[in-house]
Amino acid sequence: MAVVLGGGRRGLRSGGLTMPNSTRDYLETLLTRLCVGAGRRRRIVAEVSDHLAESIEEERRGGASPEEAAERALARFGDPRALAAEFNADFVRHSLTRAAWALVGCGAVTFAAAGLALNTAPPARPWPSPLVFYAVPELLVQVAVVCGLNGLFLSVVAPWLRGTALAGRPAALAGRSLAAAAVALLPVGVVAAGNLRPSVPFAERLPLAVAAISIPIAVYAGLRAAGRTSWLGPARHGEDTLDVIAAACRALADRVPVAGRILRFAEALWRGARRRAPRLTRWLDLRHHPWRAAATTSVAAGLMIKAPDLLIGDPDFIAVGIEAVAVFGCFAVLGGLLGLRGDPARDTPEPERAPVLTG
Repeated sequence: MAVVLGGGRRGLRSGGLTMPNSTRDYLETLLTRLCVGAGRRRRIVAEVSDHLAESIEEERRGGASPEEAAERALARFGDPRALAAEFNADFVRHSLTRAAWALVGCGAVTFAAAGLALNTAPPARPWPSPLVFYAVPELLVQVAVVCGLNGLFLSVVAPWLRGTALAGRPAALAGRSLAAAAVALLPVGVVAAGNLRPSVPFAERLPLAVAAISIPIAVYAGLRAAGRTSWLGPARHGEDTLDVIAAACRALADRVPVAGRILRFAEALWRGARRRAPRLTRWLDLRHHPWRAAATTSVAAGLMIKAPDLLIGDPDFIAVGIEAVAVFGCFAVLGGLLGLRGDPARDTPEPERAPVLTG
């Protein structure tokens, strides 16, 4: 049925059925409250108009007058402002999902392109300098991938596992994660675009071209979606990222028996470690001792990345130290922003579950 919002007292016409003015006012209020694109707004109003027409026709077949049928149908649909808010929230969640996949995919492609560039001969004169050409992709792409994965988990994986809609503080944290990933990727795109010169061989230009083209698109999607998370409710109170990880792990354990056994084994292993080495395990407790855990994770990340060099007996401890400092610095700068530091004041008891799963 085509929707026509007429003026005066002609009412609203949907197909061959003329609706009362109260229905027209309802749809006009809905139309003004929708904060989505013009095309999507027209489709939503058309769909609601069709359902209203069907509901009114059903009431009229039951013997109600046109006015009574419209009132009953509108009562079932509820406040148009609340209905518009639901459509707006669904639109934001869809935008966050698309942006998360775009940023993670772009980060992965750029990470591969950066690795290819590091293992091939550099351009004759890297722009703006050899140090920037190597350091910016190697460090910032890792930050972008981690932030993008955090946003993907909060906006896509966790709501699917838990069967709940993204809202409140988790939505704000997802938006922050995507915004951080977008900001981290911007300099990488600039460096990639600056080195697209004819003098650079095609095999080396290809990954740079992929990064230069895909990064602006992903950055735009990420920042645009992050700017709309306030539509999903206030961000001051609610779960942080660690709470969401714990809840998602429990939901996965309830769904998949194997995951449940793994979770119980991890909790039992953690309890045993707590009893045998309480001081050592405090360094791994991200919720209660975030800075100790961050320092431990940073050193472990530096060693893991340089593990091939360690295995062949040629360790580069300077590179290990640089990687560890970079990881710790990222946690110091972004840990609170992404909800990864926990809340020691709230979680004062010593944990019995695995450090992240402590609720």
